[in-house]
Amino acid sequence: MKNISIFEGMRFVLKILDFLVVTNVYVATGTFSLTWLSLQFYSNDKLDLAFFVFFSTLFTYNFIRLARVQHMIKEGDSTRHKNIFRFRAFLWFFSIISAIAAFIFFLRVDESIYYPLLFMGLISIAYSLPVYKKQGIWLRLRDMPFIKIFIIAFVWAIVTSLFPMQVSDVPINWLVVIERFLFVFAITIPFDIRDLRFDAENLNTIPQVFGIKKARYIGLVAIVIAEALLFYNYFFFGMYSLFSALAIYISYELSAVLVYKSHPSLTERYFTLGVEGTSILLGLLFYLSQNLL
Repeated sequence: MKNISIFEGMRFVLKILDFLVVTNVYVATGTFSLTWLSLQFYSNDKLDLAFFVFFSTLFTYNFIRLARVQHMIKEGDSTRHKNIFRFRAFLWFFSIISAIAAFIFFLRVDESIYYPLLFMGLISIAYSLPVYKKQGIWLRLRDMPFIKIFIIAFVWAIVTSLFPMQVSDVPINWLVVIERFLFVFAITIPFDIRDLRFDAENLNTIPQVFGIKKARYIGLVAIVIAEALLFYNYFFFGMYSLFSALAIYISYELSAVLVYKSHPSLTERYFTLGVEGTSILLGLLFYLSQNLL
């Protein structure tokens, strides 16, 4: 009986997590976590930017997927896509609420980043919706060969790392921005590995060009460089306490394991909960290092 109760409890938790994935609350929590983490580096307790990032991520991801959900179902038999289609009415309502909340927090962030934020938002929309025409066919930014992963890493690095510096009124440390770029770049590679069976061959994603094994090694190299930058900033700039630096390092190491184990045959939860959750883990371990150690 006890084992059955534990099993049922785990199934219930997984259902909640699946719901958070479908509604994109999970990925939005990841962007919130990274933004909050960056603000903490500079002792900035104002969370207007972090909440804007959270709600704008909710709106952007839901809007993009709802706009393309029928096409995505045709591209591949994905449980996640089917659930998006199933709950599309609720998700449209959720997107509208998210847009309103994002607008409220947008008005509360520092005016100096208004236009950069809008520019990042346009890139995010253009990433998944048709914005340019080539040979009579409307294409998205993600359809441009070899650029997909770099757009994601660039936008996340700027929004969750550079903008927190600007609103905290501190000198820009480009090494920190590069470190964030490399981390996001590395944890995005598993998703390209997952999507090998769906992506068009002319996309030239890293796994398509180099193969799965080399793609994983490229991700590992990116994380190793990010770790080197982390400790450089710790020793030469004193940005973190020892425990905070170790918390980030442990998060990077766990991310490296997930990148190394990535394979198209793995379950969707491996990517949507495991790999996607590394951003949340990063913020959680940093919080614990600040408050419990």
